[in-house]
Amino acid sequence: MAGEGGDRSVAEAAEAVVRRLRGVQAVRVETDDNGGIRYVHVLGGPQRSPKVIAVDVVSALAAELGIELEPRQVRVAAQQRTEEPKLSEPGRMKFVGLSVSVIRNSAEVKVHLEESGLVYEGIATGPHHTRTRLELVADAALRAVEIYLRAERLFMLEGLSTSKVGGREIVVVVVSFPGREEEVLTGASLIRDDPREAVVRAVLDALNRPVSWLAAR
Repeated sequence: MAGEGGDRSVAEAAEAVVRRLRGVQAVRVETDDNGGIRYVHVLGGPQRSPKVIAVDVVSALAAELGIELEPRQVRVAAQQRTEEPKLSEPGRMKFVGLSVSVIRNSAEVKVHLEESGLVYEGIATGPHHTRTRLELVADAALRAVEIYLRAERLFMLEGLSTSKVGGREIVVVVVSFPGREEEVLTGASLIRDDPREAVVRAVLDALNRPVSWLAAR
């Protein structure tokens, strides 16, 4: 084949074969003084490794044109993958802290949530006794989410309970999300050390989907 049609036809035929291979974006064949192929220069895409492309080039030229090359004669430059900017998923709020202040029989709970480096504080006040203490924490968490969304009274706490499942204590919250049709959301979290922290995490678990959707809008 090397002697048919001159050096240029050999190069063109080889380039046509290599160009059809998967992962090849550009190819240039360099011939020697005797009309044989000295090197095959290939620009490969990011999807396949240079080594795999080189093997394909050698095999394809041998099978289609009867040209036998050494792997070292195929030089593949891999095009670097363009990194797409990573967009942070909106609404993925993180619990960073809470505080409780008690004056006589009244309690004030502050919950702090973080998203993209910004902290949002939700505040709830009410009677200070065992039955409502965790509910105040949940309300404060809901208010913090609403501040992030720049909304008021968007979510309402319908219920909160703790229970034991499989020997472990968990907290479950039920939150209503009014819209065209009122939606009821539920979230749960394992109680490890502080039940109040578990309440906040359960609220975030319940609101994960609607908050991401609302934030994206």
